[in-house]
Amino acid sequence: MPPHMESGAADSVSPGRNESDQPGRSDKKRLRVLQIVDGFRMGGAESKLLELIAHLDKQRFEVLLANVGPTGPLEQRFQQLGVDIFQFARRSAFDPLPVWRLYRLMRQRRIDIVQTTLLWADIIGALAAKLARIPAIFSWETVSHEGDPFHNNFQRRAGYRLAMKWVDRIIPVSHEIKRSLIKRRNIPAEKIHVIHYGVDLEKYRPADRQTTLAKRRELGVPSDAILIGVMARLEPPKGHRFFIEAFPAIVKQFPCAHAIFAGEGSLRAELETQARALGMSGHITFLGARNDVNEILGALDLFVLPSVSEGLPNVVLEAMAAQKPVVATAVGGIPEVVSHGENGYLAPPADTAGLQRLLLQCLHERERWPSLAQEGRRTVETEFSLAHQVASFERIFANVYGAKTRAVQLT
Repeated sequence: MPPHMESGAADSVSPGRNESDQPGRSDKKRLRVLQIVDGFRMGGAESKLLELIAHLDKQRFEVLLANVGPTGPLEQRFQQLGVDIFQFARRSAFDPLPVWRLYRLMRQRRIDIVQTTLLWADIIGALAAKLARIPAIFSWETVSHEGDPFHNNFQRRAGYRLAMKWVDRIIPVSHEIKRSLIKRRNIPAEKIHVIHYGVDLEKYRPADRQTTLAKRRELGVPSDAILIGVMARLEPPKGHRFFIEAFPAIVKQFPCAHAIFAGEGSLRAELETQARALGMSGHITFLGARNDVNEILGALDLFVLPSVSEGLPNVVLEAMAAQKPVVATAVGGIPEVVSHGENGYLAPPADTAGLQRLLLQCLHERERWPSLAQEGRRTVETEFSLAHQVASFERIFANVYGAKTRAVQLT
């Protein structure tokens, strides 16, 4: 389905819709949700939005999607969902036209709820929803945004703070972020509702030995290697350099240890140089960006995430769902998922020696891995499933819409 362009026809309808779905409908059994996203990049928030739209109850919710950012590799996958897509790309940082076009779309299509994903979508979407008097929800808040380049500009910071005041609900992905929003942004606690990321338990599941060995052959990894995976963007917050610094001591005691880095980023050349300088080129493989993360997880013996800052990394949940033992740093929302010694290991952040000690301890007690991995899978099944996440959003939509409807009736 080709996306609608921003040229005036915000109320145009995709082929195949019947008249009961047109503007002016009398049937209000389904809530009409406008999702606003800042681009179709291959990012975590965009991917979670894609999953949410795909799994929302179609009997209760009708979804429209507006993009206020650039196109990207996920656009085709959004189109495959069969929802109406509107392109309102910004010509500049403070282009007012997307706000007007979103406002017009909200009025013409009788939107009941607005949900925004990513910073520019938050600002533009909150303003348009405020003008249209429609309840709005910020979703996938992963950091408090201090130090983010987006906020180096005073006008941007001011715009975001205003948007935070206008919006009806803010959905962070961890309680740690909720505490930060209350303390650093003075957001009322009752306005914030935590919804953890959820994992598709069918996609991420334990792999059988035959599948594991086949993937290792494809990756060029010996079948008897202790395979350690680090799956994250090659950027400073992910802490790859601390893992590389710690790895020579690991290889000295466990010569068959091999690490793979799945992900791309600005630090790739620097990290490859660091690995060569430490004599680790033969023990660390850089795979680049991958779209087979679930298969790679199945081939691992151990998953490691050495981040120095995080919101709630979805890949930790995915590794636990794949029933792999996990070593992750105790930052952001990770301790809300990983309980040290129960379903994984927690390492100190930005601490090479501490990470090295924990990895060696972990490797020396490999007999514990099956029970830790099983408990990790159970944790995700009971608390962090995709079904649980979707149900939480559906409740938020219903509650926010109900509160707004009651408020209107009282005026």
